Formats: sequence, C-alpha cells, structure tokens
Amino acid sequence: MKGICGDAMQQLNHCMLLADCDNATAENENPNANLTTTPNASGNGHGTGFGNGHGNGRGTSPTRRVFRARQVHSLAIRNTSSYDTMERPFRPDNLRGRWAKSADFYFASSSYAFSTMVFSDAPVWGLYFGGWKYYLSAYLLSVCFYSLPIFLIQTFLGQFSTSGAISAFRVSPIFKGIGYSILLLNLGTLTYYSINAAVPFIYAVNSLRKVLPWMSCNNTWNTPECSTHREYNEDALDQKPHAIVEFFHSVIGSITSDSSSWTISWPMLLAIMGIWCVVLALLLSNVSLIGKALRCGGVLMFSFFVAVFGYLVFHEQVNWQSFLEYLHPTVPSWGAIQSAIGTAILQASMVLGPGWGSIITLGSYNSFRSDSERLSIWVCITHVLITMMALVCGHVANDHFELHVAMWHVEKKHTIQFLYLAHAYLLGSFTTVPRLWSFLFFALIFLAELSALIIQMMSVLTAIFDEFEQLRPRKRSITILLVLCLMLISIYFCTRLGFSQVSALSYMSLFTQIIISALLIVMATWIYGRVRFQCDLQFMLGKTISNFKITCIRFVVPVFLGVALWQTIYMMSANGVEDTLIWISQSLIYLVALGYMVYRLCQTNGNWRKRMRQCFSPHDWHPVNADNRRFYEEIMGTSEMLVIDNGNTA
Repeated sequence: MKGICGDAMQQLNHCMLLADCDNATAENENPNANLTTTPNASGNGHGTGFGNGHGNGRGTSPTRRVFRARQVHSLAIRNTSSYDTMERPFRPDNLRGRWAKSADFYFASSSYAFSTMVFSDAPVWGLYFGGWKYYLSAYLLSVCFYSLPIFLIQTFLGQFSTSGAISAFRVSPIFKGIGYSILLLNLGTLTYYSINAAVPFIYAVNSLRKVLPWMSCNNTWNTPECSTHREYNEDALDQKPHAIVEFFHSVIGSITSDSSSWTISWPMLLAIMGIWCVVLALLLSNVSLIGKALRCGGVLMFSFFVAVFGYLVFHEQVNWQSFLEYLHPTVPSWGAIQSAIGTAILQASMVLGPGWGSIITLGSYNSFRSDSERLSIWVCITHVLITMMALVCGHVANDHFELHVAMWHVEKKHTIQFLYLAHAYLLGSFTTVPRLWSFLFFALIFLAELSALIIQMMSVLTAIFDEFEQLRPRKRSITILLVLCLMLISIYFCTRLGFSQVSALSYMSLFTQIIISALLIVMATWIYGRVRFQCDLQFMLGKTISNFKITCIRFVVPVFLGVALWQTIYMMSANGVEDTLIWISQSLIYLVALGYMVYRLCQTNGNWRKRMRQCFSPHDWHPVNADNRRFYEEIMGTSEMLVIDNGNTA
C-alpha cells in the first residue's frame, strides 16, 4: 500500500503543478509574497505533505509548495458536507463483495460483443450500403470517440466510489436524478430483454433433436404448402413458404393465420420462465461466484465462436478476395449512407451494453487499484475484432440465404428475424454435424444475452442497495420480488403484439443513452472539473493520464455525441418509431432527472447562488476504503469529518 500510494502522490503532485503552470511565472517573480499566508489544507499542523522531495526530483522549493497548497485548497473548498446539503452521509455496503479476479470485469464487459445485435442484419446491410469508407470508418470513430471515453468514465465512477449508478453521482449531487432515470431505463430494458435470450435458447434446445426442425416439414406447426427447397423461381407468382420460415413464425413469433395480437408463444413463455429462474439463482449468490460464472461463460462464448467461425470460413471457402468484395459494395444513395452511419453508431454503443450504467456497476466491483484504462481499451478492441468476424459470418449467411431461400421471407418489423432465418439455414446446410454447429452458435448467443440480463439485474440491485441503506437487510426478499415482477411483465412480449414491439425499443434506448452520455461528459470534465477529474484518475490508477486524453474527452467527444444524436433521430424517423407508450416511457425518464434537480435545489440552504454551488459540488466523494480515503484526503487537503470508516458508524 505504501508503495502504491507513493506513486499516486507523485502523479498527483505532477498533476497539480501542471494545472497551475499558467500562474507559475507570476509567482516566481515574487516567491516570498504568499509564504506567510499559505493555507494549511490538511489541518494537522504539518502542511500539505507535498514538500518531501521524494517523488519528482524537483526539490522542495517554497514556491512549488505554495503552488501545491493553493491548488489543493482550491480543490478542497469545492466539497460540501452533509450539514450543508441536509443529506444523510453516504455509507458503503461492506458486504457487497468484489470480483475474485480482474479478468471477471473483462469477460463480463466483453460478453456484450456476442449480442443479438452483432449477428443481426443491421451491420450486414450497413456494410453493404456504406462499405469500409462509411460504415467501418463510422464504427471505428464511434468506438474511439463515443464508446471508449464513456466506458472509461463509467468505470472510473464505479471503481473510485465503489457504488452503483445512483450513489456514484455523489461527484455532483444535482445529477443524482440521472441515477434514478438510469434505474428506470434499466428496469424498462429488463422487461423485454429476456426475449433476446429466450429465442436463441429455443434454437439451441431444438438443435439437440435428431433432425433440425427448421430443416424439415414433418412438424405439427408446418402447413401443407411447406417446402424445403434449395432454389426458387423469382418469376413464380406463388412462392411456397420454407420450413425455416414456418418454424420462426409459429414457434417464436406466433405469426400464424389463426393467431391474434394476444396469442402467446408457449415455447417462449417456458424459456423466459426458465431463464429468469437461472438469473434469480445467480443473483442470490455472492459477487465472486457471479464473476466466476460470467468468466466461464465468456470463455465458452469465445471458444464456441472461434470454432463456428473457423468452420464457416473453411466450409464456405471464404478467402481474402471474398472479404475484399464485402468491403467495397455499391453505394446507392446518400440516404443509404446515412442509414449505414446510424447503424455503425448503434453497433458501437453495444460496448456499453443495453440500458445504461452497467459499466458503473461492473467497475464498482473492481479493486481500487485496477488499471481500468487498460481494461477499457482491451474491451473495446475485443468488441471490434468480434464485430469484424461477425460481419463476415453475416455476409456469408446473407448470400447463402438469398441464393437458396430468398430474402423476401424476412419481415422488416422483426429485425432479429434475419439472424434466426439466415444463420439457422446456413448452419443447417453444413454437410458435417450441422446440429453441433447450430447448437454452438445459438448457445453462444444465449450465453451472451443471459450474461447481459444478469449484469442488468446486478446494475438495478446494486444501485438500489448502495443508495438505500435501510433496504440492505432485506436483499434476498427484494431480489426475489423484483425478479418475479419482471418475469410476469416479460410475458407480454411473448405475445404476437409484444414481440413485434421489441425492435423499436432498442432505438429509443440508444437515444436516451446518448443524452445521458453527453450529460456525463459535462458533469465529469466540466462541472467537477478537468483538474480534479484528472487527479482522481491518477490517484486511482497510480499512473499519469495525459492532458491530451482529457482534452479529447472534453471537446471532441461532445461534438461526436451531437453527430450520433442526429443520426439516431434519423434512424428513429426512418424506422417509424411512433408508439405512444414508448415515447411516454422515455419522457418519464427525463422528467425524473429534471424533477430531482428542482427538488435538490429547493432542499438546500442559502441563496440561489449558494444553493447552486452546494448542489454542483461533490458530496462524500472519496474512496470508501479507510486507508485509501485517509491518504486521498491528505493529498487533496480536505478537512471533512470522517463519517465512514467501517460503514456502521457516523
């Protein structure tokens, strides 16, 4: 601990000196001017602790001690106390646990790379219309200037504060309403997201049968016109339905001639109930066990995907020339290019997972000194590599399905239908053990979506129990009750009507993600402040964070988020997201955040200027570990009362 803290002190000293370099020349002209008025920010009669001359080799001149003391003092006075804000001090949950290994965070975050979105038709058509010049460029830029910075900030908030998506906003309390909005957004996402896990689960289970049911017409759901044709006549007026289409329509979507809007798919219902039971069993375990489960699931996903990808490339004889043809398609119109760019942004947002704030939760279970910057970069690189490989799989499946079955079978209102028609037909057409390859492929998607469901539930429960101390003794009962409620609501999406609305919800979720991400940038790097944000990062990581990175986050990322928001609005209008209930639910999320801001201002003492200052200043913002907190306050020069040492005393 002493060695790590020594490195952190050196980095903070360097950070604070750089932050005050604009005033260095003026101070050097009269180095003794402020020596008699230097504030003792630590309040212990021993100065600030910076004048030991051990770290950066710059010596211990009085001028530099003045710079450090003044900078520390300027940071310290921005803190607010519980008395000022009339708010109870934050008390950490010492029983929340942490990951058994740092790899658990990596595998949990990387599980989003195998989501349904990655293998859907959206990236395939995005690359088809935009090619490498527009789609891939927009995707890589989105990862660099949207996903990676937001991922890093979320990890920082969770890891530094060791708290969920509500309590982490202690960094600027007026924005805590965003935490409650995130809670509502994640709960809304959980109501329908189990569908994404149920569909591949059904396909994986049916892959274990002697004959793949979607490659045969000898099933109870098949019609007399069912066909397993391997070629079709484009000029024929009457096109016979293929067996693979009838399987999806009857078993998954309840899209049959005698079904109504409220007809329930019983396989979907049974799958959802089983999935929620698995989720509940894991959530009732400790965090280290959940981390091990996610790690094992991640290893299986990587193994399954590499095996399927390797055999697909070998079986379909995909060579370098074929790959180059995928990268250079014909661009029909500017509207198609816009759709490709919007799809690229949607694809890049999958690094952050469904809903918002799950990375804060995952980061909160890291050890305080975990190198979150390096982990963030590796997670993003993993997403890019998996996406490129999935694009090849998608293009091969698209060409194979179009050649033998015809793409007109795919209905536009069910965006996930392409995945389960094209890929299921391609895998079922393999000459060697098609059932094995089908099982591996759909099992990896099921594991990915199951992991995402578990992480989202962890985000909700962690946010609730970290913020509301009085609910911690009833964790088990609240977890069971919440899972049962979400299971019952998910039944709606097993109906024909509910299943058709799943696609539109993803675009609205992306729109809200971008809005919250923009507010996060403003809060962390502008309101909280560039200097303190950079110093906190360096204290936590124990290494230097360059000014260039912080400048990019402050100026470049907001511009890119504006472009992303514009493209998302275009995608929403192009896809006809007009459901009134969806818009009402999303508006409620914004009203909660704005309402909390007004409430917070009204509950604070003093005039409006003082209230604004108190509400925007960090409150109880420090590491929860007693040693880390003591050293952090010594460096930052704060003199607040230690309200928490063991989480049980005030």
